Amino acid sequence: MNQISEKNTHISLLGKSIIKTLAYYDIFDYPLTAEEIYYNLGTNHVSVTDIQNEIELLCKAGLTFKKSNFYLLRDDENFITRRLEGNRLAEKKINSAYKMTKFISKFPYVRAVLLSGSISKGYMEKDSDVDYFIITQPNRLWVTRLLLMLFKKVFLFNSRKVFCINYFVDTETLEIEEKNIFTATELTTLIPTYGKELYDELNTRNAWIREFYPNFPKRDTGRIANKNISLIKKSLEILLGNSLGDKLDDFAMSLFEKSNHKKYRDYNSKDFQVAFKTSKHESKHHPKFFQKRVLEALNDKLKSFENNYNVSLD
Repeated sequence: MNQISEKNTHISLLGKSIIKTLAYYDIFDYPLTAEEIYYNLGTNHVSVTDIQNEIELLCKAGLTFKKSNFYLLRDDENFITRRLEGNRLAEKKINSAYKMTKFISKFPYVRAVLLSGSISKGYMEKDSDVDYFIITQPNRLWVTRLLLMLFKKVFLFNSRKVFCINYFVDTETLEIEEKNIFTATELTTLIPTYGKELYDELNTRNAWIREFYPNFPKRDTGRIANKNISLIKKSLEILLGNSLGDKLDDFAMSLFEKSNHKKYRDYNSKDFQVAFKTSKHESKHHPKFFQKRVLEALNDKLKSFENNYNVSLD
């Protein structure tokens, strides 16, 4: 491994990978341990010990910083306190998220439920949403979304803190089209809470995420809810398993699409298609368009790092 000093700012390939990993989480003011760096590293064939040795060199050169057991790109102790508080809150909220999963799984055509967003990273703030990634039966995705949305609006007063359903795919469209570090991160960190077989298939169909995260392990499936289908769910699926259900699904898709175009007309057409993807097999509702914001922020952060330290991360 290349030694780094004040006179020599040459960085090894492993060092560059470590910096890029820290940079991604630095967007969220989130420091990482050496083990977390290993899991989130874009390079394989290394160990946690290799990472610890390399990052010590980066710290000695003033390119990274160590606070307690955490590493970060900015020398700020407050990020550690913030992270630990967010971790504790996520631990409290995840139990209620599992309970809500059992309820969501009882809705017609729901075939798998996974936690996404910040809770899937083990971090929450007081005003954070609890995000869910839903897999449905084909040709009933929009019926499912409509039923869940109506329940949320009527009985939960549209509270996102209880659950936010912003991404649906059906069992025939498990491979995600956008292949970048943001979508790889979101897929890799999903926590399966219902539908183990589909979680396994989702990972298989999106094997490309290993290009970004070769070391990240699959999630524990020990707490996944059982697949017992209630009589009400069976009855509703039978009731809508015909041309009436087909028409209702088409109607729901048209309803959501028109609403999004009206509400978010300030988006350009290209961004709109990504942030509010609408097809018979996929529904995305990301009004804050985190994907674009995160990718732009990461690019800016890496460029700023290169300029500040006169180094290349390529």
